[in-house]
Amino acid sequence: MHFNIFGRGLTLRVAVAITCQMAFVFFGYDQGVFSGIIGNPNWLDRFGHPNSSLEGIIVSIYNLGMFSGCVLNFVVGEKLGRRKSMWLAMAFVIVGATLQTSAFSTPHLMVARYITGIGTGIDTTTTPVYQSELCDARIRGRLVSSEPLFVGVGIVIAYWFDYGMSFVGG
Repeated sequence: MHFNIFGRGLTLRVAVAITCQMAFVFFGYDQGVFSGIIGNPNWLDRFGHPNSSLEGIIVSIYNLGMFSGCVLNFVVGEKLGRRKSMWLAMAFVIVGATLQTSAFSTPHLMVARYITGIGTGIDTTTTPVYQSELCDARIRGRLVSSEPLFVGVGIVIAYWFDYGMSFVGG
């Protein structure tokens, strides 16, 4: 069964544009939210007050996962197609986020961040191409070049969330 809730024409193009831009908001949020977590006293206690080198590895392994996701998408992206690649990316992100949320050890957290990074890498290499294929040619450049703006929006949301949560104990 196939559902077409957005119709055709302009309505569908707007829905695709909003969805693609939200992918980049989530990308920015995912990058920005961890900066508030690593300074949290409860997090530091749980993960044994990692030194700055280990903390840097915990943070940057997400970027290594994104690089791996880009390479993986280069290998399998054309075979899967755009939509299936984005579904695969979201599966990695959901598994990785679930593992990050449930992490109680540093290796567990590192594996979780790596997995989340793979999904983000696949998503950020697929979404701009998908959006440019489906949008109107007159606004293609504007839509695709606005994606970094939406990464920034996600980072700002994460920073404000981190700031607000800094006043909450537990």
